[in-house]
Amino acid sequence: MRLLALGALALVFACGGPPAPDAALCRDVLARVCLARSCPGVGEPLGLGMGGCQATLEARTGCGDEAFVLSEPSRERLLFCRQPLVRRGTDPGKAPTCGEVAEAFRDCPDLAAFLQEGAP
Repeated sequence: MRLLALGALALVFACGGPPAPDAALCRDVLARVCLARSCPGVGEPLGLGMGGCQATLEARTGCGDEAFVLSEPSRERLLFCRQPLVRRGTDPGKAPTCGEVAEAFRDCPDLAAFLQEGAP
C-alpha cells in the first residue's frame, strides 16, 4: 500500500516544475502550425512561401528570441489556442490534423493575426 501511495506521489511531482518560458511556448505553437502548413488555410494565408516555416514565423513573431515575452496574445490565451493543436498528443513531431488547425484559427483569430502580422 505504501508503494502505491509513493507511486501516486511521484506522478504528481513528475508533472510539476516551472512553466515553460514564453519563447518556448510560442515556438511550440509555431512548430505545430508548420507541421500542418500544407493544410488549407495555413501556408498561403500565413504567407509562408517556400522558405523555412519555423524560421519565418519566429522572425515575424519575435519568439525566436529567448527573452521573448507574450503580450498579445497573452500567455493564457496562447495556451487556450494551443489546445486543439495538442489534442492528439504533446509529442513535438506529431502534426495536428487540418481540422484541429482550422479550429485553432477559427476560435482564436488573434492567434492567426499574430502569426500573419507578428507581435504588436
